Amino acid sequence: MKKIYSTSYHHTYHCEKTAQCCISNVPLFQSLTTEQKEQIHSLIHHKHYSKGETIYRPGELADSLHVLQSGKIRVYRLSDTGKEQLIRMVTQGEFTGELALFKKGVYQAFAEALTDCSICAIKHSDFRELLLQCPAMSIEMLATISDRLGTSEQQTAWATTETVRDRLLHFLISLTDTTEKEPIVELKMAKKDLASYLGTTSESLSRELTRLEKEKVIQEMAYGKFKLNMHSP
Repeated sequence: MKKIYSTSYHHTYHCEKTAQCCISNVPLFQSLTTEQKEQIHSLIHHKHYSKGETIYRPGELADSLHVLQSGKIRVYRLSDTGKEQLIRMVTQGEFTGELALFKKGVYQAFAEALTDCSICAIKHSDFRELLLQCPAMSIEMLATISDRLGTSEQQTAWATTETVRDRLLHFLISLTDTTEKEPIVELKMAKKDLASYLGTTSESLSRELTRLEKEKVIQEMAYGKFKLNMHSP
């Protein structure tokens, strides 16, 4: 069945908050001076998206960095056959739309509001000027982009070389403190989104979770929260 995408009816509004209050939840901006925070506050276009709205889609001009002030976003691609592949979840304080920051281009993926979202949008041209003025913020951003590229490479390797069971186990282990004998991990996404992220179906994911529980490799403590037995055969 062809998916129907919600038409975007977001509105842009003027923020009445001070710069300190407005961007206090955004780690990327923590290294800025008070003066720089005031400067970036004046450049921000505040936007609100309702749950289910598409924030951007492939082919649209990528001219802004989107910093999530509140809410939750999922970024995903569609294959030629219409199959969804989750790339990542964006949570409060994180950003998306960074890949076209240094080179003009178009978005290569979809971004959808999973909840009502408030977004600080900053034009790439304005943001580049800020990066030149604040090396610490540049390093913070490069570190985040580097982590995302590493995760993307890992995701590709999982999808092409491993079974669903192995993908699931590697994903769960990646969330743990491996020094603990029975670490507890909490999924930050719905199981259907995890299935998309791992390149499988919800049904296959459910079967593997059930098998791992029967083998006592994992124990579901609550919905989306699992205890891992790191020494299980």
